[in-house]
Amino acid sequence: MRSTRFLIILLLILPLPPSFGQAVTVQTVSPEAARHVAEARSAEAREDWQEAERSYLKAIKLAPAWAEALVNLGVVYNHESRTDEAILVLRHAAQIRPQFFAAHLNLGATYFKAHRYEEAITSLGHAVTIEPTNVQARELLALSWIAVEKFQEAVEQLETLYSRQRRDPAILQALGQSYLRLKIYDRAVKRLPELVSVAPDSAQAQLLLGEAVDNASESERAIPEFRRAFEIDPRMDQAHVALGYVLLKGGETDEAVRRFAEELDINPGMTLALYHLEKLNLSRGESDTAVSMLSRVIEAVPDFRPGLEALGQGLLKKGEAAHAVAVLERAVKLDPQWPDGHVLLGRAYMATGRRDDAKKEFNTAQKLSGEERKRLEEKVTGSKSPARP
Repeated sequence: MRSTRFLIILLLILPLPPSFGQAVTVQTVSPEAARHVAEARSAEAREDWQEAERSYLKAIKLAPAWAEALVNLGVVYNHESRTDEAILVLRHAAQIRPQFFAAHLNLGATYFKAHRYEEAITSLGHAVTIEPTNVQARELLALSWIAVEKFQEAVEQLETLYSRQRRDPAILQALGQSYLRLKIYDRAVKRLPELVSVAPDSAQAQLLLGEAVDNASESERAIPEFRRAFEIDPRMDQAHVALGYVLLKGGETDEAVRRFAEELDINPGMTLALYHLEKLNLSRGESDTAVSMLSRVIEAVPDFRPGLEALGQGLLKKGEAAHAVAVLERAVKLDPQWPDGHVLLGRAYMATGRRDDAKKEFNTAQKLSGEERKRLEEKVTGSKSPARP
């Protein structure tokens, strides 16, 4: 059966690169323009951003095509949280000197800071092309790809850094997260122990490693990782529900219930913990409570297929078959390839007297189950079954 647990992703936000917020070396220009830049640099040193801005503007007025001064002015605007103005001058600097690395890097970093990730990707891509070995540009580019959920592209940047002996926690964590989202669990399991070794006191690192080994079908090995996560941080978001789910799969229902309850104490809006508790209530015959709480889960996460299926089951147990049909039809539309959804919908149709519709759903479920079994057999044997005559 498919996992009903949301994948844990703790999106890493790195500090902006050291070059962001620092002036770049300026070229030789007129003495007056150079004097204004020197005054601006002095003002920056004492964090007088208004004076630095005035001095850079005077220099740029005398030398409008001075890309370095424009980049420095963009840095000042960023210190003043004037993002739109920073973007304008940094973009202008990049237009004046298309191969000016600092312009593209700072522009990309500014876009990243403003959550304009697609534009950040463009600018940071230019920066990486100009200086392929620059770590800051590749890190920010990878994080921008993660932000737009393009994990394969993020992995390409991160593995390049990893191959160059860049194995700091930020890169290892981003790699692990990306492989988890790509469902390449063996790679996640390979990288995340390194993260734990370099960041042994990180609850997030332990949580991600537990997630990886659990998804790699090593649930027993995941349990100590999850326990270690909330030992480090007892109020770690998602750690209790992650452990609870693994315990539930292993039949340790009582402790699983405690973990889900502890998760809700930490995070009352954690719908996944509530879903698992109410699934257990359904199995205990507490249909009224379960239907009420599962309805809240679906209000919070309308496209949560497992929640819709559980709600449909609860409604069937309460004798509200017509309502169950509507709910389960929504579930099947979300994942037409999931056999169990068709089985549940078939039962709901049967309960409302729609026998022909029920038969279609049962047949669909049987067909999908057979296809899934065949895929699993091929995966085990490493070859396709011979075609039938």
